[in-house]
Amino acid sequence: MRSPRLSDERGMALAVAIFALVIIGALVAGTFFTGRLEQRTGRNTLYAAEAAQAGEAGAPLVLADWDQFNLNNLPMGDSLILSTSSLGTRISYKPTVLRLNNDLFLIRTLGTRTGASGTVLAQRSVGTLVRLLYVTATAKAAVTVTKPITFNGNSFSLIGNDSVPAGWGTDPTCTTSGDLAGIRSATATGAGSQDLDNIFGNPPQVANDPTINTDFFNIFGDVTFDELKKSADIVLTTSGPFTGIAPTLTMPIPQRCNLTNTMNWGEPRRGVGSVSQCYNYFPIIYESGPLLKVTGGRGQGLLLVEGDFEVAGGFEFTGLIVAKGGIKVNVKFVGFDTSKRLVEDLQAGKIDALVAQNPEKMGYLAVETLYKVVKKEKVPAMVDTGTVLVTKEKIASDAEVRKLVGL
Repeated sequence: MRSPRLSDERGMALAVAIFALVIIGALVAGTFFTGRLEQRTGRNTLYAAEAAQAGEAGAPLVLADWDQFNLNNLPMGDSLILSTSSLGTRISYKPTVLRLNNDLFLIRTLGTRTGASGTVLAQRSVGTLVRLLYVTATAKAAVTVTKPITFNGNSFSLIGNDSVPAGWGTDPTCTTSGDLAGIRSATATGAGSQDLDNIFGNPPQVANDPTINTDFFNIFGDVTFDELKKSADIVLTTSGPFTGIAPTLTMPIPQRCNLTNTMNWGEPRRGVGSVSQCYNYFPIIYESGPLLKVTGGRGQGLLLVEGDFEVAGGFEFTGLIVAKGGIKVNVKFVGFDTSKRLVEDLQAGKIDALVAQNPEKMGYLAVETLYKVVKKEKVPAMVDTGTVLVTKEKIASDAEVRKLVGL
């Protein structure tokens, strides 16, 4: 009987083992590669998200700090690249503002995430369309109030007649409309008989107007008082009195309108002597306290006052003034000498005071000084003949003052 023949299979186990090791190594390498790829993809996604967040955050920040002077005066079709701002470690945004037409702007914000060496890891661009909102005030008078104005003095003018300001005649956008009242009030106007010569309009004053309510001083077209004050270019935290309000320029050449000076409220004048670099600066000025006092100066734009507004001196402002409290005008008109017309105006309340000279004393001192000169006596370089401040009250109570002014 023959036994079956057996095949020699020695070495096969080694080949199978090596093949298995190769397969296992490939699987392990694939796993490591996949994990590494997912790690890098996740990191890149994070960088891209951070860049996108920077781009999205940039537009609101540009709007919150809107440069009214430079951006509102940007020609149509032109763009302005603003400075790069950081939002944290290696995250920044760079905005560009493009003016599309009179009302629309495109804010393109480029968000960037960089590495430790400054290498750009991700960038995302976000575009935002914004529209200018215009302050629309229903002007019913040169001054509209809810309570009487306090007039201290008679050297002022309230004019409701619409006219082109001096020097503005060459501006085609500056036009006139119908004449309005000088003062319009929800109660009494506060103007006495002595003030009427200084109030002009059609009519000069209107009292007890039922259309003057709280909304008149809080809603201006598409925006409110509170929204406007949040956009203020200049915020005043003290009551003053503020003096020296006038347009100023930066020091480096070429000089530009100095937007960092809180006493620069723009240039309302035109022509010789005006500061042309500040013609297009119309700031929003906001006083947060209960009182704002201004003595002299000039400005333009929008003035918002939470409380009372007190004016003294020759303050000049082109634009809208909204004072939630009252208005007080402190202006003193003082004349010189005692002519008949000046004395009559003083008694009528049109002039607050007169500075009077004493003719008799002037003549006496002149002769006395001449006599000393002839006698070769020493005389002072200046001889004060003296003056007297004449008021309406002194005329009524002092006989010497009445004699001095010829009454």
